[in-house]
Amino acid sequence: MKKLICFSFIIVIAFNKVDAQDASLQNNETDSSLFYKNGEGTFLHLGKAASTKINLFTTVQSGLQFSKIDSGATNSKSNRMSLNLVRMHLNVSALKEKVQFGIVTDLTSTIPILEAWIGFNFWNKKSKLILGQRQTITNNRLAMSDERYAQFMGQTIAGKSNDGVVSGGLMQNFVGATREGGLFFENSLSIKKWKFYPSISITTGEGQNFFDPTPNIGLKYGGRLDILPLGDFTKNNAFIAHDIYREQKPKLVFGFAGSYNAKASSPIGSENVTLLPTYNKSGVIKYANFNKLVGDFMFKLKGFSIVGEYVNTTVTGNDLYTNIAGTRKLTTDTASAYYNIGSAFNIQTSYIFKNGIAFDCRITAVKPEFSNSISRVQEQMWYGFGVNKYFKNNAIKVGANVNYIDDKRIVLPTKKWNANFAVQITM
Repeated sequence: MKKLICFSFIIVIAFNKVDAQDASLQNNETDSSLFYKNGEGTFLHLGKAASTKINLFTTVQSGLQFSKIDSGATNSKSNRMSLNLVRMHLNVSALKEKVQFGIVTDLTSTIPILEAWIGFNFWNKKSKLILGQRQTITNNRLAMSDERYAQFMGQTIAGKSNDGVVSGGLMQNFVGATREGGLFFENSLSIKKWKFYPSISITTGEGQNFFDPTPNIGLKYGGRLDILPLGDFTKNNAFIAHDIYREQKPKLVFGFAGSYNAKASSPIGSENVTLLPTYNKSGVIKYANFNKLVGDFMFKLKGFSIVGEYVNTTVTGNDLYTNIAGTRKLTTDTASAYYNIGSAFNIQTSYIFKNGIAFDCRITAVKPEFSNSISRVQEQMWYGFGVNKYFKNNAIKVGANVNYIDDKRIVLPTKKWNANFAVQITM
């Protein structure tokens, strides 16, 4: 760990002076070049016209967290200091971007490889076929964003949205792992200023377990359509809560996604065989199908941003039983004790000033499909407020946030306060 941080720091010092020459290098480039850019890492361009491009960058985020839980009869407090993120990204494009390759390591996880994929561009780079493990297209918009730009900083482990309060109540209850392994197809279409981005995927349905030797039970089929009536956002700004690039013209996107996870063996369909088994009439283990529908939008203009997301999940399946004898049927009501079924609405807004200071707020409402004491999803309200400051082309980020969670569960309702202070460096 120390060697990784030291190496990254040396890279920053060595190439910081080259930053000012970045534009001239790229404009006049006739052969290989090496340069560093604040917030985006080190770039190596090989060959004339930079036919092969390599980008390496590291993100380290450390923080303090203070929590208080009030369950009525008892109160508890806890404090901790942790490394929230330790990530290294390697992106490679070759043959004039016809082939792309990416790896993301997660050094806070027991599984060090968070992403590994290879992509092929064709049809004048309007279509892409990707194989491997990466962020899935079937979740809500902010689950598809880079964690470096999360609106609320705090502890997260293994890229899962149910760690801490960074991702909020919608993702904690209905997303789990944000990466999946499989085959992805993405396309882009244009009609005047309007942009359309349809995509489909076939994945293992087990979240970040693409490299797990355990046999897969069923596949997950999904798709997404993003509609941009005012044209493209700057860079990846359509998947970042803050308007860090301060869009000079109004930008708007509407997204719709859905997925069908056959024989899901985990509560959110993001892990492998973590549920108590259910059976068919013959006593053979058989799991229900987990379905998810997503709708979201984002609007940005000159530092102002607002994001809205809606998720609804259900399960389907015929002749399923909770006992091997086949006498206790799995009803839609009892299925809520096995799967996270219900809905949630999340809205986040922020304003970032020209000096890099951002003010943020978030409200999330979580509703179970069946309100009973055994449901995995319970009624919740989440409220969040934060302040962030970006430096040096977003290379450094300092932030603090406070979250209040009103968990209205039938048995032992709780109220939780959570405060985070964090510093993040990308180099």
